Amino acid sequence: MYKKKFLVIMLACLGLILYACGKDNETESLDKKNFHEITDVRGRTVKVPIEVERAYYPYYYENLLTVVGPNAFDKISATSVYDTQNYSKEFYRLLEESSPGLKETLDVGSTLKDDFDIEKLIESNPDIVILANYQYDAIGEANINNLESMNIPVVFIDYTDLSIEAHEESTRILGEIFNAEERASELIENYKTKISRIDEVVSSIALEDKKSAFFEVVYGNTTFKEYGKAYGNSMLGLLGSLAGADNIYGLSEIDLIDINPEFLFEENPYAIFLDGGNFADDSSAFIKTGYSVSKKETQESINRLINDREGFETLEAVKEQRVFALDDDIMRTMKDYVLIEYIGKQLYPDKFVDFNPEEDLKEFNKAYLPNLPNDSSFMVKWAATD
Repeated sequence: MYKKKFLVIMLACLGLILYACGKDNETESLDKKNFHEITDVRGRTVKVPIEVERAYYPYYYENLLTVVGPNAFDKISATSVYDTQNYSKEFYRLLEESSPGLKETLDVGSTLKDDFDIEKLIESNPDIVILANYQYDAIGEANINNLESMNIPVVFIDYTDLSIEAHEESTRILGEIFNAEERASELIENYKTKISRIDEVVSSIALEDKKSAFFEVVYGNTTFKEYGKAYGNSMLGLLGSLAGADNIYGLSEIDLIDINPEFLFEENPYAIFLDGGNFADDSSAFIKTGYSVSKKETQESINRLINDREGFETLEAVKEQRVFALDDDIMRTMKDYVLIEYIGKQLYPDKFVDFNPEEDLKEFNKAYLPNLPNDSSFMVKWAATD
């Protein structure tokens, strides 16, 4: 009798175990069907949905459009408007007109002005949260863990780093998230090819033949009389180094450096490259470049800078009209190799004779950003006026 009862109990337990295992296998099978794993730029392995319909996406709008296509914002439910609008006013306006879905995205604030609203982000019901690396410290590990505890995967990308590796990894990640792997691979291969060709030329330049250059960004000042910041080995300074320039502030361990005019005049660089843009604050003095900006407007802003600065006309770069404006928005994109080509061509025209950065830029925009104007002021050489 007892043996029979014991056997019945054992069989029941075995049945429950088999049922539970079956459920686990079913869940695991469903999990594999609906999710896949990707590795982000911080080395985190994250399980993300196969189909993403609602994503938070912070910045790097050009890269999103480049990888995913012109309807990319149909899949973006929330963003941080300030990060783009404040630094690229005209670009943002153009996107509102030409990119379906952008106007409908929820603005959840910005880490750049300390009003990022994590609760608002959660309320937007995202399938995934894509963060830029520059947001990590402000958002914090606790908020990231909180999102993931609610089954909202968090993935990091980084185009601000400007390293070839981060560009390629970030593009791969966007391709995997939005099922655009083929387009992402095409972009990565193009980038590798362009950079490899540049490296080949730069490696042939002897150390003693390298030309000195000064890289400056002016923003937040009310007049050009005040110097901006010099780039060390970051942003335009980094791209300059990749082009073979001998950056006069290249030995600094700081990314953005307070400019010492006395040092600048002592170094007397061969060429000057100015970081330009189209900022929201019209009261600020800045070099005007970018979408819908004319070359005339760029020339006028360079003229003001040179005329406003005491003694600037005595610099060799100014006397020989080797002063250039480069659009900041091209940096942090999969086409920023055109800036490297341009810098190299101005410093070493014989070495870069077969490069045509302006044409490369037009070809890229035509292929990947057809809804944006292709005749704006992105790379400009200053022409002195009487």
